[in-house]
Amino acid sequence: MLTEDRRSLEARHSVEKSFHDQKALSGHGEAHRDFYAAGGLNLVWESYLNAVGDLRGKTILDFGCGEGWSSVEYAKRGAVVYSFDISSESVHNLTHQATRAGVSRRIHPAVMAAESLGYRANTFDMVLGVSILHHTDPFSAGAEVSRVLKPGGRALFIEPLAHNVFLRVFRLLTPKRRTPTEQPMPVKQIADFGRFFHRADFHGYYLLSIFPQGLLWATGNQNLFQCTLRIASAADHLILGAFKFLRRYCWSAIIEVEK
Repeated sequence: MLTEDRRSLEARHSVEKSFHDQKALSGHGEAHRDFYAAGGLNLVWESYLNAVGDLRGKTILDFGCGEGWSSVEYAKRGAVVYSFDISSESVHNLTHQATRAGVSRRIHPAVMAAESLGYRANTFDMVLGVSILHHTDPFSAGAEVSRVLKPGGRALFIEPLAHNVFLRVFRLLTPKRRTPTEQPMPVKQIADFGRFFHRADFHGYYLLSIFPQGLLWATGNQNLFQCTLRIASAADHLILGAFKFLRRYCWSAIIEVEK
């Protein structure tokens, strides 16, 4: 896959910056219908943190940090955290969160684009990102992640996948939830990103359990959401364990690479 040309990339950056600046300034909508706030991604987040492991004494890069809740979590776990985002308002909110959490001395924020990082080569023990690669040109981002990682370093990302037809319909019905420039990642794009590393893999999460998320969005019923999510998650565990080819049809994935 060829990298985007400069003009296209600058247009993407302008859209992403504007959208996320506004989001950081205005808040995040109806909390009772928000499956993120209701714990809809807890399973993949907990699995991600388990895969990340012990962060004490490590220097890490929070790749596309958003408003900084992940940076704060990494700092609390003992890491020295360098964080960047293309949205200056998001980074501003990060500094406030870090101060309130008492970890501001461990976090070093910056405003920059993912495809052109202002860090030296071989700087970080780990690069970590949550829902960021699908906002970027992943091929260019992969080159930069590889460049700034130390030899033997790992990078992990939580990203949405592109292959589930029901999720495609939901995305068509809810265009204001996301930028027009972001696209969920197909498996081929994950493979292209992984070309810069000697090891690359992904694990899928939320197959049948996408439907409780849709119920919450449609009804706002938290009890119904929690009940159906427990049942669907148990079914997912069995199905994805037995039929690994189905993981591409999941909502979310943990992508792990090693330099």
